[in-house]
Parts: sequence; C-alpha cells; structure tokens
Amino acid sequence: MNIKRAMIVTLLILSQIAAMAQVHAEPAAGPEEPGGYGPHELILYLDSSKIMHNGAEYAATHETVAKNGVTYVGLRSVAERLGYAIGHDVETKETLLTKEDHEIRYTLDSNAYTVDGVSRTMAGAPYADRGVYMVPLRSLAAAAEISLALQDDRITLSWVVEPDEPPKPNEPPVAFFVTDKEKYRMGEPIKKEDQSTDDEDAIVERKWENDQPAFFEPGTVEIRLTVTDKHGASSTYSKRIEITSETLYTKEEFDRLFTPPGGNFDINGGSILGFEPLPYNYTTEPYTLFRASGPETVNSEGILYQDTIAGRTRFMIHHMNNMGEKAKFYVIAGNANSEPANIAVESLGIAGPTNHPEVAGRQAAARYFESFVSGSERANIRLEAGESKVIFTGLSSLTVASGDIITLNADVYGDAPIQYTVLMIKEGGDPLELVPVLPDLDPGESIVRGTFPDSTRVFEYRGKVGNRPQRLPLTDNTTDPFQQGIDGIKHTPAVNSGNYGVLYKIVLHDVAPNTLITFNPRGGLYSGAAKVNGDVVHIKHIGSTQDSTSVLYRTKDRAEKVEIWITPAAGSNLPFALLFMPMPERKS
Repeated sequence: MNIKRAMIVTLLILSQIAAMAQVHAEPAAGPEEPGGYGPHELILYLDSSKIMHNGAEYAATHETVAKNGVTYVGLRSVAERLGYAIGHDVETKETLLTKEDHEIRYTLDSNAYTVDGVSRTMAGAPYADRGVYMVPLRSLAAAAEISLALQDDRITLSWVVEPDEPPKPNEPPVAFFVTDKEKYRMGEPIKKEDQSTDDEDAIVERKWENDQPAFFEPGTVEIRLTVTDKHGASSTYSKRIEITSETLYTKEEFDRLFTPPGGNFDINGGSILGFEPLPYNYTTEPYTLFRASGPETVNSEGILYQDTIAGRTRFMIHHMNNMGEKAKFYVIAGNANSEPANIAVESLGIAGPTNHPEVAGRQAAARYFESFVSGSERANIRLEAGESKVIFTGLSSLTVASGDIITLNADVYGDAPIQYTVLMIKEGGDPLELVPVLPDLDPGESIVRGTFPDSTRVFEYRGKVGNRPQRLPLTDNTTDPFQQGIDGIKHTPAVNSGNYGVLYKIVLHDVAPNTLITFNPRGGLYSGAAKVNGDVVHIKHIGSTQDSTSVLYRTKDRAEKVEIWITPAAGSNLPFALLFMPMPERKS
C-alpha cells in the first residue's frame, strides 16, 4: 500500500480520459449527507441512476447496469457514499480510493485490482462510459468489506460505522529509579538506573536532585528524580540510601578515577607549576591561517578581512554585530586567474548567533572536530576565471541580531591563488554587488586579524608519559611562541596573540597504563573542544579556573598511543596546559 503516493495524487478520476466529467452525486432530497456513526444502508436500482442512502435520495452520475452477468456502478457516486476519497496515480495510471489507512486501486480495462497492496481478480474489468468510470459493484463491496444483497432490480449495501474512541486524558509519567545497593562507603560510586515510564514514551525532562556520583560524609541521603512529559505532567520519586563511616576513596582519588570525559574537578592550580614539563619540539604542516577577529565588535558595514592565499587555508572567524540592526556575515572567494580554480572544503564548524562568545567558540571548535570524524561538511566549489562566489553558505544563511556573535573554524584547499573576503552587511544586501564599494574596517586596538603561515603544529613525543605528574604548556608565548604574519589589508606585521586558529596535533606514542590526561586553563574562562583518539570532548570552564581541570582521556591497564587535536577556542582566555597524572589504585 502506498498511502504517501495517494496523498499527492490529483482528484481526477483518470487523466487519460480528458473529457471525463467530474460530477459529484448531489442529494435530490432529504437530510444532510449521511456519514455519522451507526448502521448505513445504500440502495441502488438496475438501469436507474437513483440511489437511496439511509432514506435520502441522490442522483448518481450513471445508471447501474448489468453487462455479461456483472453489475457495474459509477465509481465516484458509490465510493463517496462509502466515505472514500478518489484520486489518480499518474505514474501507474491507476484510479485509487483511500479511506484512513485503507486503499483500493483499479486499472482501466483490467480485471485485476489491489486492496491494501494485495492483488485480487474481478469478474469484469472497469470501463469508461460517457465520461463516467464504471466498476464491478461486487469488487467494491468486497474490498470495502460491506455486505451486498440482490433482490430483483434492487441492490442493497449495508455496513456499520463505529464511533471513534474518545480521547483519553493524559496520564502523567511515572518516575522511578533503582540503585545497585542500599548502603555505600564514603567515596564509593553510586550506580543508578532510571526506570521511569510514560504511556506515550514522551518523557522530555529528567531532573535529579542530590544526584552525586558518590558521597564523602556518613549519614542518610535522599536522592530525588522528577520526570516531565511533553504535556507538562510530571511525577517525582525519591529514595534514601545510607553512607557508612568507612572510606573507599577520598574525594581527590574519586575525582581522578571517575570524573567522565568533559567533566571538571578541583585541583591546586599552583601545584601544577611543579609538574615536570614535557620537552617542547614541534614540526608544522603548511596550512595558512586566515584569522578574522578584528574588529571583534563590528559597528558598521564593511570588509572585515581580505587576502589572497593558495593551497591549504585555515579560517578562524569571530565577530559580533554591534550595528543596532540585523546583519549577515559572508565569506567570498574570488578567482582573478585566467583559468578555472577549485576549492575543496575539508572541515567546517559554524556556531551562533549567540550573545555568549565562549559558547560560540566552543560549539564552532566542537563542530569543526566532528566534521573531521564524519566528513559531513566536505564540499567542492568551482570558480570560473574571473568568478566570485559566496562560500560557507551555512554562515551566510544566519541572520545575526545586534549584540550577537558568530564563529567559524574551517580548513579548505584551493588549487590556485584565491582572494578570500570576510564582510558584514545589513540583512537584505547583496554581498557580491557591495564588495567593490564597502570600506575596509579598522581592526581596532589589541584585536587580531592577519594571515599566518604553517598553522598546524605537530608535537610528537616518544618518551614515556604519565608515570609521574607532567604537563605540556601551550599558547603561552614562552614555551609555545605566537605566530608571526602579516595584515593582508594594511600590509603591516601581525602577531597571532594566543595562536587562535592554530591546530595542535599532539601525538604521544607511549602513555603509561592508568594515566589521566586533563585540560587545565591557566588564563581564566575557557570553553572549547578537543578531539582525542577520534572522540570529540567538550571543555567548559567558567570563571577563575586555574584551580580546576577537565578530563580528556584515561588509559587503561596497558600503555597506549594517544593523539590529541586541539585549537584555541575563540571567545576564551589563554594560555592552557595539558596535564598527565598517574591515577590512584582502584579498589573493590
């Protein structure tokens, strides 16, 4: 059965019979058209167009006739009395009747027809007479599962329409969970299983209270769960557990063993300087960084940054619309060469609009890394000689309110020199028409834009890591120097303060068993992402954060190779360090 196709067919009986009349049976007298609940009786008369439906008389579009022992009726007149919608499938040239999830299909001049996708055979074949589609009456009665009785020249069809079930009132969900034990030691992991149910399987929110992974003081604690369904109904379940005076793990031991990837725990920020620094040596890959983040706050329409780059190009774009009205951001690629050029988009992450710069930075970085894993953002763009096009259409589709921020991270490859232009204009403007007349905006004090070579730094270390506390400081302009480049508009030197947009590929060939790897922000608020052995981990640190660290990875009970990709996230503070620490011994 093809209900979807039936929904889109025309209301013509048959397109190949162009002159077929589209006449509905109209009541000759009597009450409103019957269609309600209860018993129905439809009476037809041979060699007559008269129809009686529950006592009301109607005129059919064609007489009921008998041919070669088969009784034929006008399809539309009877089918509509039975509550069917009539249409035509132009692809298969079938006339179809639909009623809720029931479907009947006829083909002109064929004694085969289908009911809910199952083929059946009729005693006769449908035909057209004076623009009316005629079908064997018994085939229609059998398909509709209604009774048929013949007495002289009178044919009676009868059926019962059952009332629909009245709407049931929404049943609230039932909150419930279990724990693996009733008593726990201090620092012992608490395993919970949410067993909440809903009659429509429509729970949309789960709110836990006192939901700690472990407790570190003895006594009785109550854990509470409230679940809410899509209708707003909710229920709550609570359970008490006992925490004994025996200690399994201290808070510090527990955090290092059980904080999930992306989760944070407290650490003494001052003590980190005592961790042994890993020797910092790196090689580069030839990605040229196109960094457009100055002016970060854009007060008027204009060109934010522009330069011509060939080959591997990395984009880091981060701006706030401060124009007082809605605006759009565009990246335009122009081919000034005499031959066609091609651009391959390799990875892409776009975030915003939002009024939180750190959120845009984190989401763009996470989506950028996710696109490496999925390959979902790969695309090829062809530019004819002298042609310009808007690229990164996911960015240009965004309407940005005043006060909101957008962020983009991307890698592309151009097989010829391409002029890239980032601009902001009022919503509704044509970027390709406006580029020649837009002013170059000043980047502003202490805000960076520029073009920087060799923007992938590969740190590869083959020594043992993690059998003692160690650290790898990055983006500090001491161990890890800032990039030197040029402002492509002003043609003046530029420094990539913070190395925003640089991709760090950290390859550790021999990480000790049971090693904890974490991210420690050294400059304050940081919200970003990293790709660790192929998995994307979100990093969230709000406020003064030297005294916290977030989990990136744990090795298991054997040495492992670990590869971490990270890029300094727009809207966050720097520097940061990666920490490597032996984990406490696990206890039963």
